[in-house]
Amino acid sequence: MNLLQPLELQKILSQDLDIVDVRDLSEWQSGHLEQARLMPLSQVRANPRQSLPRDGVVLLCARGLRSAQAAEIAETLGYVKVYSLAGGLQAWQQAGLPLIKPAEQAVSEKPAIVAETAAQPELDSVVGANLRQERMRRGWSLDDLARQAGIARTLLGQVELGKATPSISVVWKIAQAIGLPFAALIAHPTPRVGTTVVRRATAKKLTSADGRFTSRALFRPDAPQAPEFYELLLAPHSREDADAHRPGTCENLIVTSGRLLLQIGAESVTLTAGDSVDFSADQPHAYVNESAEPCWMYLVMRYNQA
Repeated sequence: MNLLQPLELQKILSQDLDIVDVRDLSEWQSGHLEQARLMPLSQVRANPRQSLPRDGVVLLCARGLRSAQAAEIAETLGYVKVYSLAGGLQAWQQAGLPLIKPAEQAVSEKPAIVAETAAQPELDSVVGANLRQERMRRGWSLDDLARQAGIARTLLGQVELGKATPSISVVWKIAQAIGLPFAALIAHPTPRVGTTVVRRATAKKLTSADGRFTSRALFRPDAPQAPEFYELLLAPHSREDADAHRPGTCENLIVTSGRLLLQIGAESVTLTAGDSVDFSADQPHAYVNESAEPCWMYLVMRYNQA
């Protein structure tokens, strides 16, 4: 393991390195390096190879203890380019170097539009109510759904009660297990009256566990057979893995800003602003942003209606 002082780390941030923050989500949300991705130490311990997939990794934490532990794990994988920030992010800040908060990052990356419409129901409550309704309709217990979705029963219970906001991947797994479109879990029953306008500032978003990937629905999820239309944002140096969707599902995606590496099974496609792609999403795929700029995209989801 190689210890880096804050100024040493600052000099090499532009290099091809995997910057991994091993703190918890609440600590991450209080401030983090823009180039970093979140991977709590508990997850590194539970699945080292998946959490740390490559050599050339820099580990970060609050004061340096947890990152040193993660570095030891990385070395057991045979990696030789393993670095830990001496003194952690506390030392980084003491050196006068900046951290960014997820909310600040979203604002700086794209200006918000002033809200003019009334607030919608909180998304965690909407997902929880829909989850309970669909589970009860099938006569499933929480244990049944947990087995089908591969999600801890405790987490499902918290989501159903509206006490936990599910990440994008959790909602996808639940939708797959239940056999419903993704939109069915984020829809809230409201009467359709003429034209519907949803302002950016009041729109509900789903976010990945590390806060680096967000999805905003641009359609009425409660409308029957509505095409699913999303705005996606992938932060710099980030990756979002997606499980295979329902058989026959297709995605049409266009990049409007930044650069995207789209991995579809064994195939890889690189897209820049203005490029679009249509692909079968009923296989594992991943959205990867290897650049220092955020990547903005629009996605249309189509399901097999047979």
